[in-house]
Amino acid sequence: MRAYLLQVHRWLALLLTPVFLLITLTGMVLAFKPIMADLSAPPYAGAVDTARLTSMLERVPSAESITALERSSVSGQWIVPGVGEYRVGDAVRVGDVPVDASADFFAWVKDLHKRLLLDMGWLVEWVTYAMVAIMVVGVLLGWPKFSRSLIGWHQWLGAWLLPVAIMLPLTGVLMSLHIGRPDLGLQKGVGATPLVQGIQQAADRHDISAMTSARRFKSGSVLIQTPDQAWVVSGTQVTPVDLASNLPKQLHEGLWAGWVSGVFNILTGGLVAGLTLTGGLSWLRRQRAAGARQTQADAQVLVVFASQTGTGQGLAAATAAALQRAGIAADQGAITAFGPADWQRYRQVLVIASTTGEGELPDMARSWVKHLKTAALKGAGFSLLALGDRRYVNFCAGGCQLRQALLEAGAVEQLPMHEVDGDPAADWNQWLQKLSEHHGWTLAAERLTVQRQRCQARLVERVRLDLPMDEHSPQSYSLILEVPESTTFAPGDLFQFQPRAGAEPRTYSVGSAADVSPGRVRLTVGLLKYTDDQGDEVLGLGSGELCLRWPLGETREVELVAHPGFNPPANTRQPLIMVATGCGIAPFIGFLETREAAGDTGPVWLLFGNRYHEGDYLYREQIQSLAERQVITDLDTVFSRDGGTQRYITERLEQEGDKLLDWMAQGAVLYICGRASTLGKGIDRLLLNLLQKRGKSLDEAQAELVRWADQGMMRRDLFD
Repeated sequence: MRAYLLQVHRWLALLLTPVFLLITLTGMVLAFKPIMADLSAPPYAGAVDTARLTSMLERVPSAESITALERSSVSGQWIVPGVGEYRVGDAVRVGDVPVDASADFFAWVKDLHKRLLLDMGWLVEWVTYAMVAIMVVGVLLGWPKFSRSLIGWHQWLGAWLLPVAIMLPLTGVLMSLHIGRPDLGLQKGVGATPLVQGIQQAADRHDISAMTSARRFKSGSVLIQTPDQAWVVSGTQVTPVDLASNLPKQLHEGLWAGWVSGVFNILTGGLVAGLTLTGGLSWLRRQRAAGARQTQADAQVLVVFASQTGTGQGLAAATAAALQRAGIAADQGAITAFGPADWQRYRQVLVIASTTGEGELPDMARSWVKHLKTAALKGAGFSLLALGDRRYVNFCAGGCQLRQALLEAGAVEQLPMHEVDGDPAADWNQWLQKLSEHHGWTLAAERLTVQRQRCQARLVERVRLDLPMDEHSPQSYSLILEVPESTTFAPGDLFQFQPRAGAEPRTYSVGSAADVSPGRVRLTVGLLKYTDDQGDEVLGLGSGELCLRWPLGETREVELVAHPGFNPPANTRQPLIMVATGCGIAPFIGFLETREAAGDTGPVWLLFGNRYHEGDYLYREQIQSLAERQVITDLDTVFSRDGGTQRYITERLEQEGDKLLDWMAQGAVLYICGRASTLGKGIDRLLLNLLQKRGKSLDEAQAELVRWADQGMMRRDLFD
């Protein structure tokens, strides 16, 4: 629903922007009229003999066609527009109509404002309705968080100053519907009342000796005005009218407080024009940014990875680098970033696939394989490197599953699947040699950045982070493990251990940095609970061991695995966006500590979602303290069980979509960490939608995500 409202708000505003600006700017000009009237000479104060006035009018040439009459504030004589200035006593014409350039100018501007000079008042009326609708929809999109960007100012001012901004179009709508207008006593079915007759009828029933003007009015009536009162003459009826009681008109035209209200309306019009311009300029800026694409048109080889812990991603980057050094243009990225049609463009596709869980494909590859159709890859050549460890069952099962899926989709295997056992360096080099021999390449391997360090770790601290809100509240723990100070690790690296002999190793994100906290590895672990086939509650093997069963002070063998694809940027001035749900906050605590230790750093935007604000705001005090000290410059939190309008962090991201894409255009790195089954499922769809809202086609949006992944602008660490 929100996405639909955003489309209505954006495209309706863009379509009508020229008319919006025209109506708003002419309204600002008209707001000078009450200012000038308030600062000009007061009306002539002398009483008028209405009998002599009507006698004078009857002697004016073409008296029956007179439609207006006003008293000169200087001489006290009467001005008949288009005829001349007359003296009441003897009806002598004493001068021409004084030239009033300002009156002519304001009349022209008013016609432009109300009818576009083309008798198109109906269009102006409907555009005013649309302006009100756009402002209301803007509020329905949710309360914005201020950001120092063009769209940030647009959203923030539009929300905070809505009552002021909406006043002008809303009062225009009310005026068009005659809401708030006093009863004018207009009679139906009567002809137009001549001006002289109207003055005579009003004078017979009321004291109009202070009259300053009379003019033809609505439905053939006559409006007679004094400084303090007005009457409408329609047919035989004379109706006293309090024009000041027409609140919509007073507000819309800035008549309620003289020059003060005129100035207020000018400023309000400036606000409305500013919102229109910032919205339009922000859209143009996004379109310009969307047109910038980086492609490698001559790429002959595609290197894709299906990785869970980052090992496969690191190997893919190293493989692509080896190809580039050999003079072979290569594209590379996650397997999900390239559709089946993309594979057909390359002479060779090199696939690097990991195994996770109980012999499964990594999260990123499962959906890709699931939607792979028969013959979708017909004729595409591939070679596959499968990563595994023979200490565990289902050795290289993920790679085997992917290979079978590729063959069933029509792909052609160029080399037999090459298996990696444990440390990948030696097997990867062998694979490069086989590729070189088969294709006639000369591939030279560089030192792998993928490193594994076996060491002893002693559990020294375990603190429960959550506050139980109900019996089903998940438990979350912060753990500190001491390792040798010579051990190197960074936030986002991986901590692996075997919860028991023969079990698959369990992997958790490291939330600390060796150069900030030497020898102290921080983990954030959620205690997994599930019900087995017998209906009994069972604890997760790895999380149960870490959270409950590993005794404080006990030392065990663990492994720290470099995860370069999810480490913080080396440039601490680079803008950083971190999206986390639940224990996905784990690596980002280390990211933030690294930024804090570095001192003068770039902007950091943290988006965190969980269940309850009071119960599941993990590391709440630390995060709020970092935000107060501007280590975190932008902070968004969403808690699904607190009953707010937004339940999930993806909804907040959708609301802040323009800000997100603006940050990405300015060189930010987007990190995403959370459950693959929740955050992982929604994030790609959300990002594609955001890019398409900026005018990209689906293919262009997918290509943009590929670029983000290839250039390290978007990095994911998803788990279940």
